[in-house]
Parts: sequence; structure tokens; C-alpha cells
Amino acid sequence: MGGKVFSLVATASALCLAQNAPGQPGNDDYWTGFAGNGWWSDPGNWSRGVPTLADNVYLAAANGWSTITITNGYAGYGNTIYGPESGVTLNIHGSLNYGWVIAPVQNNPNPGNRSIINLCRGSLLQCNGGAALGLGDQWWWLGGPYVTLNMYGDALANMTNGVGLWLGGHMNIYDAATFSIASGGYLNMDVGGLVNDGTRSLNLGGGALLLPTGWTNSGAAGENSGTVTSWIARGVLRAYGKGADTNDLSITDNGTNTIVTSLPLGGTVQRVYFQALLLNTMEMGSFQRATLVGDYPFVSGALVSSEEPGVDPATLPGPVTFTSSNPSVATVDSNGIVRAIAPGTATLSAALGSLTSTNALTISVTPDNATLVHRYSFNEPSGATAADSVGGSAWNATLVGTAAFNGTGRVVLDGNINDADYVQLPAGILTNLNEVTIEAWASFGVTTNAWADLFAFGYSDTDQLSTTYGEGGNYIAFQSHTLSGMAQATFGMGLPGYAAEQDAFISNTLDGQNNLQIVAVYSPETGTQSFYTNGVLAASIPMFNALTDPVAYQVAFTNSGVLAYAIGTDPDNYLGHSLYATDPGLLGSIDEFRIYSAPLTASQIAADYALGPNQLRGNSTSVSLTVTRSGGNLVFAWPTTSALVTLVSSPVLGPGAVWTPVETSSLVVVDGNYQTAVPAPDSTRFFQLQL
Repeated sequence: MGGKVFSLVATASALCLAQNAPGQPGNDDYWTGFAGNGWWSDPGNWSRGVPTLADNVYLAAANGWSTITITNGYAGYGNTIYGPESGVTLNIHGSLNYGWVIAPVQNNPNPGNRSIINLCRGSLLQCNGGAALGLGDQWWWLGGPYVTLNMYGDALANMTNGVGLWLGGHMNIYDAATFSIASGGYLNMDVGGLVNDGTRSLNLGGGALLLPTGWTNSGAAGENSGTVTSWIARGVLRAYGKGADTNDLSITDNGTNTIVTSLPLGGTVQRVYFQALLLNTMEMGSFQRATLVGDYPFVSGALVSSEEPGVDPATLPGPVTFTSSNPSVATVDSNGIVRAIAPGTATLSAALGSLTSTNALTISVTPDNATLVHRYSFNEPSGATAADSVGGSAWNATLVGTAAFNGTGRVVLDGNINDADYVQLPAGILTNLNEVTIEAWASFGVTTNAWADLFAFGYSDTDQLSTTYGEGGNYIAFQSHTLSGMAQATFGMGLPGYAAEQDAFISNTLDGQNNLQIVAVYSPETGTQSFYTNGVLAASIPMFNALTDPVAYQVAFTNSGVLAYAIGTDPDNYLGHSLYATDPGLLGSIDEFRIYSAPLTASQIAADYALGPNQLRGNSTSVSLTVTRSGGNLVFAWPTTSALVTLVSSPVLGPGAVWTPVETSSLVVVDGNYQTAVPAPDSTRFFQLQL
């Protein structure tokens, strides 16, 4: 994937340097807005061709690269263009004029999957008075923020009004391009406040940023969040991909504009080298970025690797190549994304064209280590305290209102519409956890209230620094029944939380289900947010990983990940109660509730389900694996006292072995043993157990 991404960026840049190129056969699509809904994916909004997710969609008039005007009211939704969507690249040659806003969309935060707008040499992007440009997440599209605007050559973006650079939005100004906001306009970075800074960037790899005068040390409009100097300190405004760097940026004010430019490079790149890794030890399944930077005659440490380098990729002396000494332990793609595969060590090296990195990186990979840190079994026959049998009495929970033990190891909640009965967990229960797994066994009433929470950890509406919206923020939660008829695991980042909420959901509720195992996994380091029911994955979405952006990790997230940063001190932690006071309570009961300090694996979740509530996986690492044949299957069995629950296989043994997990959704417990059936392979394979 990485190599293709780099080639795409380099090709896009090269195309942008071409002048008056003819239309591309099959790609000569242009926006009409005739469907009246603003959706990029609706063929009715396009003329001549129909764009697909695989296309680079070129905006071109019939006479080649020329001017396309979207007049007021022409595109629908106030002439908003909701796109490009879902990883599509839009290359603009010539001019694109429109009346309200362009809002590109992509909900996958993983590097290389962004939706991209390229402004090519000689191009003009001009808004005629509306909201202008929306990069990142805001009211217009919840959950689709990971988008990039690149400007090449002498491209000009002329914004007469507001520009939003929110969660997930990136802007790269290269070469001699200019991004200009007219007098009275604004650059809004206020959504979610500083919590979003690590997900957005405004990179000056050349060119200029023109703002209304007076933006050096004080904001010119109420919608501006901070100023040029604060954006630099916050790591948002960058020179050549570097964060919090004031030496390579120049800020002047001529009475009409505050003008920001970057120091000229002074020539070609002289040497390349790795920055230090953020984590030298990685858990299996996690990923982070190895960052390659280069020194130029006038500038040191410019970002030269990744799908968004700090300089125009067309100016680099060739592609960046990364090499892992042990791909069975850790792999690395052409953008420097390192993925931990199996326990062991690996050394990374790199080159840019003929330049070889002057240093190397060593990575150690360890097994996934999800530790059970809190456990509530609700065995108390009466009273108002639920003991934490793992964390200790300091973390005991309190029953509130009519919540009660039923005498058989469950806490029962009556679903009061006023949310008056619930279980209160102590504040800070998730503090400093950058990854977490929540596991519960619960039963839900036949008519569960919409928006009732199984659990909610974070900040309630009464705890917010700003109570404008009267709703909770910076949270994780699970709803078994939403108003739209879904069940979902949520992560709400910012204030209010829904402004940047990410939801892993299924299109049905869990009403009427009894003794259901629910496991919600929030794992930024592996880039996933998911939930399981009865040992089987139900829903999964990508999750933002701060480790792919050293500036984000070191400046915005202050050396923690996005989850720990957002949750903070998590003052309000509930079972059966929402962070938003007007939401109803949960109708149902909870048999067992557990919190782990890291993501459980699919095999561990399946093993827990096979055991059922009120039983824990064993801790023995000295066990035997047996196998018998049954028809066309191999039946594997091993003791439930084992901590090794992941069955893996490889076609060979020794240094060339590649051990991959075996699908074990059929795992059951029989006579004190885990047991699973696997189709017999057609060729020789070896099997073993891992953590």
C-alpha cells in the first residue's frame, strides 16, 4: 500500500506541474450539482463520466483545463460540495469557483487513506463569499475528517470568508503557492480546542499563507482559535513538516496582511537520517511511523518521508525506501509505517535516491499484554457497594438510586426514564490508559430506552469547561439501542463529544438479549475501535493513531496517545447511566464487568466467551496441545488453565516460519479443555499456541 501511495503523490505533483494538459480519457468528469444534494458520490452531480472511488477525478471543462463555476445555489445544500469522498483524489487544473464550501470526506484515519484535493500549477480555487473551505470534522459531516489539501507550483486559493481546519484536516503549501484569506475572513481551529491539534496540520513547504492583518499575536475574528504564534507553539503550523519550529518560519505584517512564509531550502537535500522512534518497544499488532528527515543548505530536519512530506515530493531525488532486517518481526512500508508482527527484534534502514540514512533504528516487539485491572462480579447479596476484586477497595463501585443486587451475582437496573438508578465507578479509573478493553456480560430488556448506556466514562455535562451545548465530552461509551436503531461503541473527543464522535456500530439493537458477552476495544496503537458480541467481532472502525505523527505525539498529546489525552482524569464513570443528563437509564442487568489495560485479542475474547462470566482465563504457560482428526477437520484441545489461547500456524519451522492466527470462533469448553475444529489443510502446516 505504501509504495502505491508514494507513487500517487509523486504522480499527482508531476501532473500539477504540467501546464494546459489535455483531458484524461474517462476522467473528464466535472461537477454540475444537478442532483441538488451536494454528494460527491451521486452521479447526478457530474457531467460526462461517473467518478468511482478508484478514479483521480479531474475537474475540466469541455475545452480542456479551464474554468468551472458553481454559481450560487447551483450545487444544492447552499452549493456545498461534499467531497472528494472515501480516499478519492481531486486534481484541479485551471479554476474552480463556487459559492459556499467544499467539504472533502474520509472516515479512515490511517495514513495513506486520506481524501485529497491537489491544486496544480496555474490553478485557482476561489470561494465567492460562503463558508469557503472545510478541512476536517465539523457539523457538516460527523466522522469523515481525514482529508488533505495540497498546493503546488503557483497555485492560488482565494478565500473570501471562513476556512475551517479541524480534527483530521491537513494543508500543505508547496513551491510558490499561496493560500489567502481576505479581510474579514477567518481561520477556524476552535472545534474541540487543543484536543484536536495533534490531528491537524498546516505545513509550509514553500509558498505563503496570507491572513488579514493583526494575526501575529492577537486574533482578528472571534472564530479564530489562537494566532500564528500560538499555532506554531501548538504544533499545527509547521515549516517543512516540523512542529513547534519558529526558526524556519517568517512572519511579517504590512498593514493589510499577516504574511507567513518558510525559509528557503537553499538547494538540494544533503543528507538523510532517522528521527528517534517514539516507542522503541512495540506490542504485537501495533504500528507507528519511522520518520526520515533531510538536511538542506539552509534548513535542517525537513520531513522527506511519508505520504505528506514537508517538501514538494517532485523535488526529492527519488523515492524513499525503507528496509526491515526481520520482516517476520516488523514490517515497514514506503511511508515509514512500522507494524509489529511477532516477538523479536528488527533493525530499520532507509535511503532517499542515492542517499543512505546515516543512522538505523532497532525495534523490539513484545507479545500483547492486556492486564485485567478492574473486575466487578456483583456477588454482594445486599447493600450499596460493589467490590473491585482486582483493583482493590479504593476502586469499589457504588449503587445509586434503585439499582440493586439480585442475590445471584447480578446488578439490576430498572431503566428509569430519569436515569436515576445506576452504578457509579470511581473517578480516574481510566486515567493514563492509552488503550483499554471493556468486557461485560449483560442482559437487556425487550424495550430498552434509546440512548441508554451500558457504560460511559469521561466528562458529564456538569463537568465541562464549556457548558454551551449541555452535553458530555471526551468519553468512551456503549449504547445497546440508539434512536436510529443501532448498537454502538463510541469515542467522543472534544467538547461536546459528539462533535468528533467515532462510532463502531451494527444496524440493529440488542434489545431482549440475555447474558450477552460484550467486549469493546479502544486501541489507537493498532488503529482500531471495535466491539464483539459472544466472542465474535460485530463492528470495527479505524481509530486515530498519534504514533504516526511525531509532532502530534510530542506537542499536542504531550507524550501520550489520543485516548489517554482525551479521557484525562475521567471524573464521571457509570454503568447504566449517561454523561448527558437527559438521556434515559438502562433497563437490564449486568453479571460481570471488567476493564483491561490493553486490547484483548480476538482469541482471548473467544476464550472468555467459552468460559462464560465469573471465570477467568488461566495463567499457565506450560501446557500441551493435542490434536485429533474428525472427518475433514482437525480438532485441537488444550487446558483452560492455559494463558496461551491463540492458536497459530506456519507452513515451515525455523527462521523462515511465519506464524499466523487460526480462526477459532468455534472455540468451546469441554471437560476442562478449550476445543476448536479447524479444516484440515491441503499441505503440511505446523501449529502452536501463543499469548
